Amino acid sequence: MDHAPETPPLALPQSRPWGRVFVRRVGLGIAGFALLVLLDWQPSLGLLRGLLPGMVLKPLAALGFLLAGLVLANEARRVPWPAVSVLLSVAIAVAGAASLHADLAGVALASDRWFPDPEAAITSGIAGRMSPLTACGLLLLGLLGALRLDGACLRLRHGLALLVLGIAMFTLAAYGQQVGDAAFLPVPLLAAGLFLAAALAWLAVLPARGLLHVVHSTGIGGLVSRRLLLPALLLPGLLGVLARLAGSHAGWSAITVASIQALATGALLAWMIWWVATLLERLQRQRDEVRVLHDESHTDALTGLPNRRAFDEAIAVLGQGRRGHDHGGSLLLLDLDRFKDYNDRFGHQAGDAVLRQVGALLRHAVRPSDLPARYGGEEFAVLLPEAGIEEAMQVAERIVRAFRAVAWPGRAVTISVGAAALAGSESADALVGRADAALYAAKAAGRDRVVQAAAPAQPAPA
Repeated sequence: MDHAPETPPLALPQSRPWGRVFVRRVGLGIAGFALLVLLDWQPSLGLLRGLLPGMVLKPLAALGFLLAGLVLANEARRVPWPAVSVLLSVAIAVAGAASLHADLAGVALASDRWFPDPEAAITSGIAGRMSPLTACGLLLLGLLGALRLDGACLRLRHGLALLVLGIAMFTLAAYGQQVGDAAFLPVPLLAAGLFLAAALAWLAVLPARGLLHVVHSTGIGGLVSRRLLLPALLLPGLLGVLARLAGSHAGWSAITVASIQALATGALLAWMIWWVATLLERLQRQRDEVRVLHDESHTDALTGLPNRRAFDEAIAVLGQGRRGHDHGGSLLLLDLDRFKDYNDRFGHQAGDAVLRQVGALLRHAVRPSDLPARYGGEEFAVLLPEAGIEEAMQVAERIVRAFRAVAWPGRAVTISVGAAALAGSESADALVGRADAALYAAKAAGRDRVVQAAAPAQPAPA
């Protein structure tokens, strides 16, 4: 039996998750920027430190980011020795841990004296010493590259990447909400940007698990999370940074800066809600269009009943359900008696009117769970899920009586019915064949009646 093709899935707008090309470019960008900062610490340069006092990487931090960028750039294994990335990652972790230990123990580091650091006086910090939170971030980045990519280590790496992302978000939010001097930051602003880029790159490298599984999915959840999750996390802080920079140049008060940031954040939230609403409306419209097309392709235009395609799909599902869950099912095949003579005598328009009335009669005569369908020409079928032969015979007799009670135009229109119940692992084709044989028996017995199909033949014993 031929089956209609399945309805194609909705064409959701797709967004491919970031791949290794993105990771390699981010790694090279981090390494290049960190190298630029290291060069800027030469006494003859100092361009970045002059423009952004107190917000530029310290030398040891810049070296750590340089190594972290190289580790990310090598995630595609351009250098075919994984141990190289592990050694660089250990060096990053050691640099972060050494800086933390020096802060806690009150000891000096050799990196403190690499370059003159007059900006340290602005922040009341140690010359050349990175902030404790920056050291924590580098320690996390080092562990990210050094841990293995399996089991518990994989879950730990996900957590470490999210912590690095949290450091960046915290710094951006702190800068946006800061009322006093912008130099007093838990992490230099440029370091926060590098932490943000590194965290996103690591999240793109790691296999999708938990929340990331939703982000990487191709469904509506993945689409919305890829488009809105990161902006929802980062843009409030970035808006605060922009509002503060604008306020510094325009001479705005702290209240004005906070008000502008609140308005911008509210506008961003409204835009996100509007975008999600527009997306959901478009998807609902697509679903409605697909449903209409599906209904049109599965409905007989004259009678309004499901057509042969819909019947074939339904009976195939009935057979599968029987084998999988031991649910019964029955089939009625119906044929209008001497309908060709009716058409020849009263015309095809009258015949079409009879077919339309048959469609309405069958819809009212069967149970809500049954599926009446136009099988072809003047032949109809009724599929009765989870119904035994006794129930099927009752429904068939009710249909025959309903036909007899109708005042048909021209002359009486009667119907013959063959009834069969699904037996064991019987195929849909075999069920249709037995019901069809019972229908022919009803015709041969004088029409206007119901005949029950014979039981299927049992295979001969071996």
